[in-house]
Amino acid sequence: MKKSSIPWWMRLKVHFLLFGITMSILPLFLLGNLGFTSVRQNLQINIHEQDFEHVTVIANQIRDFVKNLEDSLTLTKEASAYALVGKDETSRQIILEILLQKDSFIEEIKIADENFNIIDQITRQGGIPSATTPGAKIENPISMEKPSAISEVFFTSDRHPEIYLTVAVQDPMTKDRIGYLQAKVDLQRIISRYVNNRLDEGEYVFLIDQAGNLIGHTDSKLVLDHEEIHEDSAVQSFLEGEDFSQGSEYKNLDGVSVIGAFTSVDTPNWAVFIEQPAREANKPILDFAFRLIMIAILIMALVMILSIAFGLKVVHPIENLEDQVRQIISKGDLESHIPIESWDEIGRLVKSFNQLLNSLDQKNENLKDEKALLTTVVDGVGAGMVLLNPDKKIIWWNTKFAEWFGHHLENLPCDQVVKGESMEGVYHENARNICSVFVNQERRHFRQTFYELSPDNPESAAYLLLLDDITQEVEMEARMIETDKMAAIGLLASGVAHEINNPLAIVAAHSEDLLDRLNEEEPGPTREEIKSGFRIVLGQIVRCKQITDRLLGFARQRINGSDLIEIGAVSLHTLGLLEHKTKQKQIKIELQMENSLFIIGNENEWQQVVLNLINNALDASSDGKVIEVKGYREGEKIHFKVKDYGEGIPQANLKKAFDPFFTTKSVGQGTGLGLYVSYGIVQKMQGEMALDSTEGQGTCVKITLPLHKGGLK
Repeated sequence: MKKSSIPWWMRLKVHFLLFGITMSILPLFLLGNLGFTSVRQNLQINIHEQDFEHVTVIANQIRDFVKNLEDSLTLTKEASAYALVGKDETSRQIILEILLQKDSFIEEIKIADENFNIIDQITRQGGIPSATTPGAKIENPISMEKPSAISEVFFTSDRHPEIYLTVAVQDPMTKDRIGYLQAKVDLQRIISRYVNNRLDEGEYVFLIDQAGNLIGHTDSKLVLDHEEIHEDSAVQSFLEGEDFSQGSEYKNLDGVSVIGAFTSVDTPNWAVFIEQPAREANKPILDFAFRLIMIAILIMALVMILSIAFGLKVVHPIENLEDQVRQIISKGDLESHIPIESWDEIGRLVKSFNQLLNSLDQKNENLKDEKALLTTVVDGVGAGMVLLNPDKKIIWWNTKFAEWFGHHLENLPCDQVVKGESMEGVYHENARNICSVFVNQERRHFRQTFYELSPDNPESAAYLLLLDDITQEVEMEARMIETDKMAAIGLLASGVAHEINNPLAIVAAHSEDLLDRLNEEEPGPTREEIKSGFRIVLGQIVRCKQITDRLLGFARQRINGSDLIEIGAVSLHTLGLLEHKTKQKQIKIELQMENSLFIIGNENEWQQVVLNLINNALDASSDGKVIEVKGYREGEKIHFKVKDYGEGIPQANLKKAFDPFFTTKSVGQGTGLGLYVSYGIVQKMQGEMALDSTEGQGTCVKITLPLHKGGLK
């Protein structure tokens, strides 16, 4: 037997390798991911804390610087209040020069009187001007309620940010305001002093005022270029009223993901921001991840080597076992045994397989015995059995089938063998075919039942045909139908005789009258009177013939086979046989029949069904009642109903109504075959019969038949 090729992904060696790799990767991945996530979170927390601490320190330094500068101006004006606003210009100039030299960040100092008119001023570049413009006032004067004020940031022509710091000069004795001291401060130099200290790689600091203007940056060129930063998400948070952010990750104006923090300075109302590209901030994390991946690769390589070695050791004896099993299969020798090479799990597996071989050998012998027994049973059963291929050609048959149809049947179509030219009739019984053929010059009736077989059987058979010889059953059924019919004819005989008596009496009376008048001498009947009498006689004779024709039509011998019939016309014809009985009981039959109710069936048998149902309804109905007979079509079905309003059937007897010889009528009034025979006829026509009855209210019999469209125009 040729060794089969197993795909590489189904081999045990590959499974061992994949298992080893999975068991090495999964723990490493889980632990590495846990460690990496923890380190990343801690590092980000540290970065956020460090950034927030940094901007807080810068904000405090700027706030302290502004406060110190304000305190410096305040102390100066308290000590030299009279000199600053007095008329001694020399003293005032000395004080202003001292202030200018003391604070290098001050660009200009002005002194004004209580009405904010400039008395004197000094600048760092221009020195003390020779004269002050008359009527000039200081910029951004302070209110009377505040001792000092800081102006909003403004920019010079060369884009340097500056502010005005103004303090009130008070009379040391009365504490009344006698003037104002105002200094113009260069923010660029102040901010540059603080924002460039202790910055990490890629990190930068910037300041904004309350209007969102950039007033300081690590890259001072951005301030000079008047860089717009209003769209920065952190700046927007500050402008919306947030005082600080301890750290978050967002995208800056360049679309770069950054980690940043900010805090407000409070006085003045500025904010200090610090940002660092996330790539730079997360660089230690990436280094840690790289080292972790390298360690994982080394561990996986080691596990792969161990997995391959262990897999080869485990799989090698299994492959040997597979080769020896293939040899046993190719030879079909179930008595062979595989040598046991070890006593581990694989050795026990070999031992168990040898025990399985012994068991299979024993079962094989048992199967042979059972096959012989089955052959005896199949050949001895009274039914014919045939195996058919998908084309329904014979590939096997039992002895009984050969006894009926011969022995040379292989590859012959089943229809040709079972039916052939000698087929006399075929009809259906509960979806099973009933065929009537001549076998050995004797007519037999067979029930054909087809069973679909599983396609993976050794004979490649698609169907099993079972033939049951039901000749005795069919003949018995025919006799029962004829018996029921003859019983019905007997019940109709008296009514038909009475119906014939009436027209015969009329014939006799008119004939006797004509004879008497012809025997008289004068005057004899005229020619017209004789014609009129004969017409009456002829009409009554035709009426007698119609009555006898209906009875003879029902009584004629039943012909096997089916034809296209219209149940409305046939039912109406049958009701004529019961005309005398309906008149006798004064019962009205309400007939509602639609046109073109075509079915496939036997006309004589349908007459028998209608007659049985109407007879039962008449027997159950009291005088003067109504019997409803309806025939109508719904979709592909035809419904035929017979409903009476008689005494009904007790619930205890309702289930027995279709049993043969069961009747609730008195002795001599019924055979108990009517409903049983009618039920069988309806089933033969592929229909259904249902019985609904309520004791004391009446009974309704409903027949449902398939509509045959071939009869529709």
